[in-house]
Amino acid sequence: MNRTNFTGVAALVLLAGGLQVVGCSSNQPPEPALDSGVCRNAVSDPASLVRVGDLGGEYALELTARAGERSGETATGNLTLVPSDSVGVPFYGWTDLQPDEVGAHRLGDPSSTDKTAPGVLVLTSPDAADPSSPASVTLRIGSQANRSDIVRFDGAYTALYVRWIDDGSFGGDWVSGVTGPEAKGDFCAVRANGS
Repeated sequence: MNRTNFTGVAALVLLAGGLQVVGCSSNQPPEPALDSGVCRNAVSDPASLVRVGDLGGEYALELTARAGERSGETATGNLTLVPSDSVGVPFYGWTDLQPDEVGAHRLGDPSSTDKTAPGVLVLTSPDAADPSSPASVTLRIGSQANRSDIVRFDGAYTALYVRWIDDGSFGGDWVSGVTGPEAKGDFCAVRANGS
């Protein structure tokens, strides 16, 4: 008789004509607890982008679709940002958030921890009037989009545009498409306790 070991996986039992979960132990991270009051009360503050150097750490991340086929849907996940040594790329990282849940394109693995093709890349561009200050801060999602061995000029994209940064959170809006926006919305990231 062939036996299957269900260690670490939900054990399912057929009861009264339906399936019921009797036990579950998984290695899945807990759903992030996002203080959405922080996000709702935030306003665009371009001057706060000078704080981009403070973004390292772990966050609860939430994307909400405001346009596109999944308008009104929300996706949540955990986001980790670690320092990078590249000019114009202060951080790279990864997330377990699933972009397709809000109608955004999935370009490779958003949870990739490979520094040469990370799931998340933080990109900055300098302000022409003050090169020491960033004019923009963008998080590009997807390991395929973030490969360091190629330079992408076109194709699908999912980008989070940071509009404000404060002590424990940052946020803004996001867009995803191929030749133009197909889905868009807003996002917020709130620092995890102790990060």
